[in-house]
Amino acid sequence: MKDIDALVEFSVELADLSRNIIRSHSILDVNYEIKDDGSPVTPVDREIEKSLRDRIDARYPYHGILGEEFPSRDTTAERVWVIDPIDGTKQYATGIPVYGTLIGLAEESQFVLGVMDFPATGDRWIGGRDYPTCWNGRPVTAAQCIDLCGATVAPGDPNRGSAEENFGSSKLADAGSFRVYGAGSYGFAMVASGKLDIAIDFGLDPFDFAAPVAIVEGAGGSATDWCGRPLTLESQGRTLFLGNPALLGTVVDLLQA
Repeated sequence: MKDIDALVEFSVELADLSRNIIRSHSILDVNYEIKDDGSPVTPVDREIEKSLRDRIDARYPYHGILGEEFPSRDTTAERVWVIDPIDGTKQYATGIPVYGTLIGLAEESQFVLGVMDFPATGDRWIGGRDYPTCWNGRPVTAAQCIDLCGATVAPGDPNRGSAEENFGSSKLADAGSFRVYGAGSYGFAMVASGKLDIAIDFGLDPFDFAAPVAIVEGAGGSATDWCGRPLTLESQGRTLFLGNPALLGTVVDLLQA
């Protein structure tokens, strides 16, 4: 992308805006409500998404927006911003510091740039197609584990999956070296950073995985569904992040068996 530098600069601007909003609210004062889909939402989620949407509308009015808390617009545009204002709202609402803002950019439905910002820890990842992934400004590379039996695996939340999904996730974790539960989107970032080899999940929407897809791919990893197909703006549900793309065939065969 010829304008990658401008897009990165704008993405950082959005992440700074979100971080400042989150940090302006004391966790002790944050309340939540349960949405129709059974998931929690806080006033801070909505404040962040509205602020990011306003900033995008002002800078790129011809870009589409897909977010978690408000109706999407112009999602057939060439470029679409994909926003999860607080990924890990359950953790945020209960004061557990593994939550963050995910900001992705899709071009012709492919995720080309992502920012993952975790204000409680001060960590930020940014990367994508034409911008090698960095963690707090330091370049990172996904791990290149060559044997599934030696892989570290972050399975999805078993409380959210179907019996089939939980079986597949557990089967993959059993095939690896050891498993790490509760990683959430932080686990996707750790795949990009070479600390985890595999992160598998299910029940996700594009705003959950848009930024991680760009970041993991920008670090040399792969991001697909459980059949090995690329994750796009139209994808839903099951996700598979690998540090070493060479493991994809083995992992997909295991999941499909």
